[in-house]
Amino acid sequence: MKRWIHGALMTFWSMQAGAAPLPVSALHPLMADLARQVGGTRVEVYDVASEAGNLHHFEPRPADLQHMQASAVVLASGKNLEPYLDRLKSSLGGIPIIEVGRSLPSLSVDPDLAHDGCASHRASAIDPHWWHGVDNMRRAARVVAQAFARQDPANEEYFLNRATAYGQQLDDLKRWAREELEKIPRGQRKLVTAHNAFGYFAKEFGFEVIAIAGLNKEQNTTPREQAATLDAVMKSGVRAVFPEMNTNHKSLDSIVSSTGTHLGPPLIADGNGPGKLAGFEAMFRYNVATITQALTTSP
Repeated sequence: MKRWIHGALMTFWSMQAGAAPLPVSALHPLMADLARQVGGTRVEVYDVASEAGNLHHFEPRPADLQHMQASAVVLASGKNLEPYLDRLKSSLGGIPIIEVGRSLPSLSVDPDLAHDGCASHRASAIDPHWWHGVDNMRRAARVVAQAFARQDPANEEYFLNRATAYGQQLDDLKRWAREELEKIPRGQRKLVTAHNAFGYFAKEFGFEVIAIAGLNKEQNTTPREQAATLDAVMKSGVRAVFPEMNTNHKSLDSIVSSTGTHLGPPLIADGNGPGKLAGFEAMFRYNVATITQALTTSP
């Protein structure tokens, strides 16, 4: 029955091409932002996760399922960030779920070092935070454009052109970020963060990450891991450690007091910045400016 309803909806949308926007649901706030950047006025986006506090453990509610069942396509971040996708697929029938990050280059994490509380992360040892790379977001725009075009062929050129324009905007953003981050001395290009979310950013811009926790910010680290982190921070000589927005930074307080560093402003790790900081570009500019200021200021 669900497949028949979805087929009927697709026929209706095709007949209304150019009039009714394509209904899209997104399971990550940055996938919602990406959908709007690529889809423009030809899509209507329902942000399922919105500004959810912990995207690693978020699961859709019954009301969210109703929105998704009326969508033409559902966008997920992928790379095992959403462990509920298999269950969701059975609930949505034939509605396609696009794991936007699936085809993008992955960073592998040593399972012994990831010390993550999520079984799917431990099994794959793949860092799911791919959206912290500007190059990845450019590629992702193309993935989303192609997904929209499959559902709305009449607007294929529109979607692809918007993806190209957004890619050029991201090129400008990356140039700006490089200029800002060049202000940081080479020896200070180290990110001490609440959890291991900035691997893609670090690779793209030449930073070393020293994370208190692994891929999941809710996990518990062992005393041995805590001691190793403390030793790494002391040896690094880094000026600041960064908490995560809207989370308790108690674990970082002891590092600050033991190493003589200072607590920097919070970073946005899981792409859920509030208000004016929502969306990829706002999040990214905020993080770059915050990191640059903290690591160029004398303690």
